Amino acid sequence: MSITGAKLPWSRTHDNVRFRPGEVTLWPGINGSGKSQLLGQVVLGFCAQQEPTCIASFEMLPIRTLERMRRQASMCESPARTFTERFMRFLDGRLWIYDQHGQVDPRMVYAVIRYCARILKIKHMVIDSLMKCVRGEDDYNGQKDFVNMLTTLAKEENLHIHLVHHIRKGDNEDKPPTKWDVKGSGSIADQVDQLMIVWRNKAKERAIAAAAATGKQLDDETRDKPDAMICVEKNRNGEWEGRIPLWYHRESLQYTGDSRCKPLNFLGSLA
Repeated sequence: MSITGAKLPWSRTHDNVRFRPGEVTLWPGINGSGKSQLLGQVVLGFCAQQEPTCIASFEMLPIRTLERMRRQASMCESPARTFTERFMRFLDGRLWIYDQHGQVDPRMVYAVIRYCARILKIKHMVIDSLMKCVRGEDDYNGQKDFVNMLTTLAKEENLHIHLVHHIRKGDNEDKPPTKWDVKGSGSIADQVDQLMIVWRNKAKERAIAAAAATGKQLDDETRDKPDAMICVEKNRNGEWEGRIPLWYHRESLQYTGDSRCKPLNFLGSLA
């Protein structure tokens, strides 16, 4: 059976995870886990694959989203002006950003997705985040209805919807969360097609900071551990579930596929 759908940026994932039209993927993570930043890199990968995408972030201003993605695409900390011009040409016809900040009416989200699909021919819609589209964390019926609306829209308009959500902050952040840690109604995880939990290895970060403070070398075992992971807890139309280890390249804000931390060249070709 041939594998279809848009790819993640890391080549080792291409046979395991894809994003097909008519489906919804939930991207949960603890606050500060880097889920929006990582998803921005995923969107760069979609753009490199000629998969037009719209980001509707109700938690971050468009200029900040673009600045971060520009840094990821440049593979360095301070992109040159000439690169910025090249970057914007690269995004032309591939990326749209819906500009609204704060709480949003679900009916507006519905209208924006329909417009993006029908007029702009968008293939991927990013909603960041669920909590900005419902009345509160305890509005379980609102959450259920909103996610149900997204699953219906994805099928009717033949696009893939990516929904950012939050994870309950448990007693031990050093342990990767599971689908049982997703905040709100249990029906959220039940309704979506894919569940991709973003986890940040804060234990490794603390070990690096401690080693730097004491002048000691970091042990090899800790150094080789991933800086982050995508935990694929659900993959309805695929056979693979598991963890995708990632290493963080701080200068570019990129997540890389191995401990060499070599950033990906999105404006060249998809790795």
